Amino acid sequence: MQWEVEALDPDELQRLVLAAVDPYIDRDVLAQQIAREEQQRRALEDIVGRWGTAGENSS
Repeated sequence: MQWEVEALDPDELQRLVLAAVDPYIDRDVLAQQIAREEQQRRALEDIVGRWGTAGENSS
């Protein structure tokens, strides 16, 4: 089967792709990965938040 993906509505394309991969998604692994990414995001936000104050203390 061949599709002209440029001709598909983006929402329809997303629906087709998600339906095709859904049987292969391990929900437990996905949840763990999302939690790790959120933890990393918070750590980076903390570093960025302290970035401007690092030079202030060394004066």
